[in-house]
Amino acid sequence: MSFKTINNVKILGVAFALLMTGGINTAFAADEKPVHWLKRCVTDSKSIRTCLVTEAIILENKEKKIRIQLASIRIQTVSSSKSRTMFIQVPNRILLQPGLRFQVDQGKTRVAPFSICYEKACESEVDLSTDFINQLKKGNQVTLSFLQFDGKPVTIKVPLAGFTVGYNSKGVELTPEQAGLVVPAAKPAKDDTPKPLPE
Repeated sequence: MSFKTINNVKILGVAFALLMTGGINTAFAADEKPVHWLKRCVTDSKSIRTCLVTEAIILENKEKKIRIQLASIRIQTVSSSKSRTMFIQVPNRILLQPGLRFQVDQGKTRVAPFSICYEKACESEVDLSTDFINQLKKGNQVTLSFLQFDGKPVTIKVPLAGFTVGYNSKGVELTPEQAGLVVPAAKPAKDDTPKPLPE
């Protein structure tokens, strides 16, 4: 895998799970090869299976131990529904009103409003058609465009290499606990009440 290095900063595509929240859970260790468009799934108590196919662009400086997410795309499918939803995250401190523009290769440019901002990212949510999924499978990259808080335009390209394999795969099955959907039961607190001394 080749990386583009600029001033000792590597720009690499890294797959990771963003399950139901804005938190980041990287899908690889520091010495492992990243997996692109990783699919992770979780089945709830009603046998409904939710899957997320995820890819991200990460800025990494190993010397300074800094990792910054530039953008991420995750596509959610639910076994009980035919609908598919795409969530796109970009950095915060941006102008929200113009929305997020995204485009597959040289195809039609679409505009999506931002639905929520987390501490370090803002997110758009888009309902997907079968035609758009097919565009992603045939495409080379998704171009994301938005405006910084000072009005300067920003463009980020997310490669689609590996998307078809990831999307069509069975996926890695997670337990509800692993997916963060169930809070582990707290261990009973120790009884620190002083015991009476034996007579």
